[in-house]
Amino acid sequence: MNFTDALEEALLARDLPIITFYDFFVLGQQIFFAKKWGDSFLKRLPHNWDYTRARNAIKRMEERKALVPDSNFRSFVWRVTQSTRAGSAEEIICISDPFSYVSHLSAMHIYGLTNRNPEALQITTPKRKLWNSMQEERIKRDLPSLATLEPKLMFRPHYKQLVRRRKVSTHTTSSPWKPTKLAGEETRITTIGQTFADMLLQPALCGGMRHVLDIWAKESTLWVDEIIEAINTHKSKIIKVRAGYIFTEVLELSDPRVTLWQTNAQRGGSQKLDPENEYSANYSETWMISINVD
Repeated sequence: MNFTDALEEALLARDLPIITFYDFFVLGQQIFFAKKWGDSFLKRLPHNWDYTRARNAIKRMEERKALVPDSNFRSFVWRVTQSTRAGSAEEIICISDPFSYVSHLSAMHIYGLTNRNPEALQITTPKRKLWNSMQEERIKRDLPSLATLEPKLMFRPHYKQLVRRRKVSTHTTSSPWKPTKLAGEETRITTIGQTFADMLLQPALCGGMRHVLDIWAKESTLWVDEIIEAINTHKSKIIKVRAGYIFTEVLELSDPRVTLWQTNAQRGGSQKLDPENEYSANYSETWMISINVD
């Protein structure tokens, strides 16, 4: 078996619907250093494995029709033609961007918290500076033998407005969650607790605060531990104030972990339950927050 045959076999064994240039580079490097695929030692190995050789290898994969450029992306993402899986829009995006995840109303819909079907798939990814930093850390972890970082090795994906015929809305954050994976696929999603937390951080992306309050009233008491854990890991103070108000004054929940959040309330401030609405004179003295939702 030669090196090119091994690359094609590895793509089939991986059995994911797409592959990025970075993932292809890592795959090729693993085979190059192993000098074998399965039980077969390889012939016609390249003298080295670098950016140029990886690009040439992809061209050979294209000539074999093993890979074709994915038309949902501007560049550097390929469909694996013989994959047994087509991949959902969620999974395709999460494979292309290793730091992205499904969030907000889309996550709520997947968890069955809302009957609203999002117009667009809601995706969150780190802001560029943080994304680049996470990129460097991943390259160091995946490619420890690389003496210097190859130029143009990992690209922030540029997908088009529609991915697998679904409209996509992408949000960036400087405080990304550590998401969880959906079983049996590569899709990452906010945990149930993080999803409830996002409702209070950005209610406009979750159907609006009125819808959020309805969901909290019906569902949040089933997930108290998960919600508290998620909120405690986030640096935002206002999320603790909003959650504290809802838990204690709307749902009448008594929990010492929630009581601790009162230290985040600010007297004389302009904190509001709904960040999108005007300030209201209806006010919580305990949480020092304007209750500006009808």
